[in-house]
Amino acid sequence: MHNLIRHIVKALTTLCLLLINIPIYPISYSFRSISETDGLSDLMVSSFYKDSLGYIWIGTASSVERFDGVHLKHYPILGNNEKLKWVNVITETTGNRIWIGNDMGLWTVHKETEKLEPFSPETINCGVRALLPTRDGGLYIGSEKGLFIYRNNQLERLAVSSDILSAENFIVALNLDENGALWILTKGGLHSMNISNRKITSYPYKQGFSYRNMTRIGKKLYLGTMDHGLLCFDISTGEFKENIIDLGCNVIMSLSSDEKNLLYIGTDGNGVHFVSANNMKIVRSFCYESGNKQAIRSNSVYALLVDREGVIWIGFYQLGLDYTLYQSGLFSTYAYLPYFDSKEMPVRAIAVSKDEKLIGSRNGLFYIDEKKQRFKSFKVPELRSNMILCIYAFEGKYYIGTYGGGIYILNPSTLTLSDFETADLKSTPFLKGHVFCIKSDDEGSLWMATSMGLYCYRDGKQIRHYTTENSKLPGENVYDICFDSTRKGWICTENGLCIWDPSTNSLKSDMFPEGFIHKDKIRTVYEDSNHELYFLPDKGAIFISDLSMNHFRRMQSGTPLDGKDAMFIIEDHEGWLWIGTNLGLYRYDKKGNFIPYNFVDGLPSSIFITCFPVIDEEGTMWFGNSKGMIYLTSEQNGRKAKWHYPVAITDVLVNGKQSVYAKMSRENNVYKIKLEADQRNLTIRFSGFTYSEPAYMSYKCKMEGIDSDWQLLSGQSEITYYDLLSGK
Repeated sequence: MHNLIRHIVKALTTLCLLLINIPIYPISYSFRSISETDGLSDLMVSSFYKDSLGYIWIGTASSVERFDGVHLKHYPILGNNEKLKWVNVITETTGNRIWIGNDMGLWTVHKETEKLEPFSPETINCGVRALLPTRDGGLYIGSEKGLFIYRNNQLERLAVSSDILSAENFIVALNLDENGALWILTKGGLHSMNISNRKITSYPYKQGFSYRNMTRIGKKLYLGTMDHGLLCFDISTGEFKENIIDLGCNVIMSLSSDEKNLLYIGTDGNGVHFVSANNMKIVRSFCYESGNKQAIRSNSVYALLVDREGVIWIGFYQLGLDYTLYQSGLFSTYAYLPYFDSKEMPVRAIAVSKDEKLIGSRNGLFYIDEKKQRFKSFKVPELRSNMILCIYAFEGKYYIGTYGGGIYILNPSTLTLSDFETADLKSTPFLKGHVFCIKSDDEGSLWMATSMGLYCYRDGKQIRHYTTENSKLPGENVYDICFDSTRKGWICTENGLCIWDPSTNSLKSDMFPEGFIHKDKIRTVYEDSNHELYFLPDKGAIFISDLSMNHFRRMQSGTPLDGKDAMFIIEDHEGWLWIGTNLGLYRYDKKGNFIPYNFVDGLPSSIFITCFPVIDEEGTMWFGNSKGMIYLTSEQNGRKAKWHYPVAITDVLVNGKQSVYAKMSRENNVYKIKLEADQRNLTIRFSGFTYSEPAYMSYKCKMEGIDSDWQLLSGQSEITYYDLLSGK
């Protein structure tokens, strides 16, 4: 047998595609570009369509491309006249049947051969500019020779004008309203057809307008032209209005809407504009700006789509396309506009109370009280140093530790700073030294980890100062002090650990068992609800111990934390640990299950710096990130609602190449691939259709009969099996 049913690829799930909806228009966007280096065969992008499965279909000047978020699949248009291959429109009807209208006619994607084939070329022997699915599964086809209606496998033609050569029969756009009127925009003007009796009504306007596209919001039609910008037609009154808005360019190449208030307009010369139809004002623009990497790459926009998930797709003249990277909005970056925005700010320390927020960065200190609408920033020269290392609330005031500027006390009532009260500032690090951590114990003493040892104050007076000379302190640079549930204090220094023993009021360094981590540089120590201690070393795996140090271990290898440096750890109300690293944020159930969070979830950066998180009274979690202060509300804590599209196998390569013999079928999410006997190397591509940065995506996959366990793929969306044996 030459053909064998080889494999059934059955279970394919994702780790990180469980996302939630977000408002369509966030404060900022990040764009990703697709061009020839990504496999785009033609850089003249003329149309977009997002189908029901989640694929983006891209029309170009010579082809159709299908994009799954990672890979492009090429659908060439056959024909000798390259000028007529230009794709005008793409749509879909029942059963995920894809239709393409270009200057040659109407095309459809053949389900079995996965190729474009012309549809009724003998009848539709002209350019197709508009396609509109009907409510009963049919299709309205706007062509250069009138209107075609395809329904129940029957095709009929209707002429707008009896003169076959009239501009009224050159249809450029279609729209169906809720009252049963089909609106037809032609080169000659605007018409409507009653779909019940096929009666056509014309609405004449000035001559000389070159109409291009049309969209509708309620009782108003918006008409895009190639020379007079945007027009509005009021269906109720039958009146036209022109010059309704200045877009900086009168060439409207793309026009669509959210059908509620917003118009999406792409121009050939001045980029993209979102316009409020209520007041005819531009609410958002995307234009090319020299030197701005966040801007779009050209103002010559030929195609524009805002899809149902809010991703913006922009097609350019000879430059390919840009699209906005999807973010679920699970995490948000904190801002108190117009006074403060933590975006792009490296946040090093945070303090959050019921009404107040203090944010310490490498660029100063920021105080926000949203309830009383108070804001103030503190920077050099008011501060001796802009780098804030720690913030600690104590007895109604905030103690601020800096790098190179000592300690300040902030009075929230007066919003004034003062130096820490001590007899001799010059002989301490509190004026010009580094203060890494400030904590209080259960007796009300205030401890300060500094570049000149460990200090303890009570009632404003120094009662202890430990150094390497007068105590067991391993190093002068003390980075953290953590009091556990037995009142012991774990002291983290540049040269290792020691313990503050409250029973003897002394530091001890000789009570660590062999094999412990006490000689390493430790960032911090954290005790969870099970009274296990987590030690975060400067390098290497997290170390875990019980309070008595009788049982200890390194965190197991083979986890997503391998090769990453842990910056902080905190436990949420459900008993999971949140671990921030220099390359990602993870939620850990302490049993081996990790949930990764990254750009897709709303994190502005995967890089976390040493900043201890805060959980406020309402259960919101606050984190310091290298690009802002981010937060996660209690309603979303640890959860990822299901994504809209099931993960799908999108393509199969045999021996590294596309194969005309490999046939893939799908039934109830079970994939069957039939191969030739000598085709033993199989590459399976898949997608979750999130349209975010591919490097951030993670999947688990398993082929029954081949894999003994699930395989974790990070930053990959394909898997290859070599030298497969015959079988199912």
